[in-house]
Amino acid sequence: MELLVITLAQILPGKEADGLARIKLISNTVRAAPGLVTSLFYRSRGDDGYYLMLTTWENEAFWWQAQERYGPRQLLLASPTELVTAPPEQWFMHYTWGYSRPGAKPLLAAAHLATIRPEQAELAQRGWIESLRRQAVQPMLAFAFLARGTKEPAVRPNPDPAHPPLYPGAASPALAGSPAESPYQHGPIFLNLLSWASEADREDFYAHPNYKTIRRFLGGIGTMQTLALEPLDDEEA
Repeated sequence: MELLVITLAQILPGKEADGLARIKLISNTVRAAPGLVTSLFYRSRGDDGYYLMLTTWENEAFWWQAQERYGPRQLLLASPTELVTAPPEQWFMHYTWGYSRPGAKPLLAAAHLATIRPEQAELAQRGWIESLRRQAVQPMLAFAFLARGTKEPAVRPNPDPAHPPLYPGAASPALAGSPAESPYQHGPIFLNLLSWASEADREDFYAHPNYKTIRRFLGGIGTMQTLALEPLDDEEA
């Protein structure tokens, strides 16, 4: 099964140019990785200075074998100059739904990261997919997907790459001893990436009653973080 690795990095203030140059290098390096299926790189809209990097691998074994040399997190931390405010966050996920509108170039994007109560995870996934399918019928979205997984453990339980330990849909061991920031921190994590071809399409999507309904529903059974993004062009990345 394909593995989606999501890496979120916050660049230090004043290091924006160095950060972009490093992200370009990471993008070019990752593309040569054995077992890589796709790679997508996004930066924040505005002055927040963060990057979201998504790499899809043929399976978990390819990732564990390649991550030291080709993993975005490792490559960013290996920079000769200090660039990030903290070690990048990273999640392991599997795709549950996807959509692409041919001919519509994604110019704007948003990532919705949600942590859901464990007992509500299946209900949340079904409701979220149904909501996305309804809105995909209308020509708003250029590209979108929903994925589900967990946060990367702080320490790998088993260093043997032949038996990579992932826990899709279960709590991450890295969170077990952390302070309780919310009652949902041990639940499964969902990523909904949305892309639009124009600002008008984005506004219409968010204004649609269907989106407002699913947003309220998810807010009642979990917590959600929204990242406003724009894709890095091939020339930039």
